[in-house]
Amino acid sequence: MPETHGEVLRKWLLGAVLDLGGAAPRSEVQQRFLELYGARLTAQDREPRVGRPGGEAAWKNNLDSLYDVLKKQGLMEPSRRGGAWTLSDSGRARAEQPLKPSHGPVEEESLLQDFKPGDSSDYVARLQGRVLKKSRKHESLLDTYGRAVSVNGWRLSTLVRPRDLELVRGDQVWLAEVKMVYKGNATQASRAALAQLLEYRHFYYEASTPPGLLAVFSEPIGLALVSFLDTCGIATVWRADGSWHAGDRAREAGLLPPAL
Repeated sequence: MPETHGEVLRKWLLGAVLDLGGAAPRSEVQQRFLELYGARLTAQDREPRVGRPGGEAAWKNNLDSLYDVLKKQGLMEPSRRGGAWTLSDSGRARAEQPLKPSHGPVEEESLLQDFKPGDSSDYVARLQGRVLKKSRKHESLLDTYGRAVSVNGWRLSTLVRPRDLELVRGDQVWLAEVKMVYKGNATQASRAALAQLLEYRHFYYEASTPPGLLAVFSEPIGLALVSFLDTCGIATVWRADGSWHAGDRAREAGLLPPAL
């Protein structure tokens, strides 16, 4: 997969500085950037940049170059050598905006119709930045779960389209898919969650640093399907009677929101 550039890298850099309060030394920005977005860096991002001292990774070199560009664009304040990287007012406003998709919402079936990717870069190029149409109920469940589980210390990001949610805490990274159970068809919902989680893990993450996988359901799917997903390495959380419930894998990982 190619190095990360463009609007995505810009959004990540601004987001890292914003997360540090809007200003921080270069080394702290790099560290927070790695904590927030390291799981999404490609193999090429991590390769040593030729000509840089100490075999510095390409992503660090790209951040330095982007920082100079952002100062010229007025999104970062001017600084002296060794000074803090500081967001301007316009930079802070840009950092707080969601990543703008390259196209309007589209049905997943339409997006992938007649699509047979030759490699991972083909797959990512087709889906990167696209917004898949989601129901209001889906978005509400995603928002409700995200707000509830954040109490457990997770940093949440929905800026990982077409994936639903990424949760980061320390060196832990989990990829979550939210599924509505329509007309009680838990089998269909669990199949869809299984397929998407395995597919996204394969195409969006390095095999050496795979994320944990989490399926969040709008209602109980039954212990048999919870057990099946667990054997596939997928943690499960579901909503029932106004509260959250979870399988053992999710409980042990701290993915079950606390009871109100």
